[in-house]
Order: sequence, then C-alpha cells, then structure tokens
Amino acid sequence: MDRTMSIPMLVLVALLFFWIVGATQRLKRLRAAAGAAYAPLASHLRQRQAVALALAHASRPLLGDEHALIGRLVETAQEAGRATDAAQIRNMRGSSLHEIGEAEQTLGQALDQLVSALQDLTSGTGPVAAVTELLRQRDTLQEQLGADRHLYNHAAQTYNDALHIFPTTLVAALLRFRDAPLLAGAIATARTGSSRPMPMI
Repeated sequence: MDRTMSIPMLVLVALLFFWIVGATQRLKRLRAAAGAAYAPLASHLRQRQAVALALAHASRPLLGDEHALIGRLVETAQEAGRATDAAQIRNMRGSSLHEIGEAEQTLGQALDQLVSALQDLTSGTGPVAAVTELLRQRDTLQEQLGADRHLYNHAAQTYNDALHIFPTTLVAALLRFRDAPLLAGAIATARTGSSRPMPMI
C-alpha cells in the first residue's frame, strides 16, 4: 500500500522539480534579454556623453575658455559618464538606472543651453562647421536613444510580468529574482512599489 502511494508522490515531486527548473530557466532567459537590450542603450549614452564633451571643446573659440555654460556641460557629461559606469558595475540594480536618467536629463539641459548660446552668438547664421556636425550627431543620437529605450523597456517589462505570474512568483521570491527598472518619461516605473518616476533618457 505504501509503495503504491509513493509512486504518485514521486511523479508529483518530479513534475514539480522539472517545473521549477523550467520556470527558473525562463526567468534567467528573460532577464538576460533585458540586459542585452540595455547594451546598445548604454553604448549610445556613452556616445552622447562624448559628443557633449567634444561640443564643449569646439565651442571654446566661440564662447571663451571660461564660459560658464562650457564648464557646466563638461561637468554634467562627466557625471553622466560616472552614472553609466556605476550602472554597469551594479548590473542595473537598485536605483542605478534612475541615477542615469537624472544625469542624462541634466546633461540634455546643459546641451540645450549651450546650443542656445551658440545660436545667439552667431545671429541665426549657424555655428562653425565642427559645431554644426556635433549638433547633427547629437540629434541622431537622440533618435537612437529613443528607439533603444523602447526596446529595453519592452524586454524589461516582459521579464517583470513573468515575475508576477503565479505560481512563477513563488520561484522568483525563492531565488531572489528582482524587477528590472524601466526607463520612461514621467509615468512608468519599475513594479517595486516605488512611485518615483524614471526620468527620460
């Protein structure tokens, strides 16, 4: 009798084991996909930071070496670079992407202010060729960053949704899987209970 009862139990245990393994592998695969989607975003962020530094350098003959806008642009570009480095080291955990969003938002404001000063200086005729090319690169990167952000958010949300489907949520809690933070405008956040929005990159 005991032997007869043990067979169904063994079958159930085996099924549970294989289900846990399958659920774990799926979560790992979705998490890896979110990480892969973040890679081009990080690359384009670094390119924009490099363009900002190059623009600051190219603007010195027009505005003067000690112009406050140039110093602010250099400072904000370097801060954005540090935030990007920190996010990679921390594997996008915690508030790392939020810190990138804030740093890049500040960098964007500094870029806009410098561009405005250059346009005022040249009386609407446009800045010198080197500056014009850097501004073109900035605009191209802005479009690429928008597309990167959309792809990353889609991959991250797919992973997050999988975490919160019962009974997979039990495996996620047991193995300490965490939500991937989202990057958006003023409304979307990671589903971690925080109401703090991610600034737009």
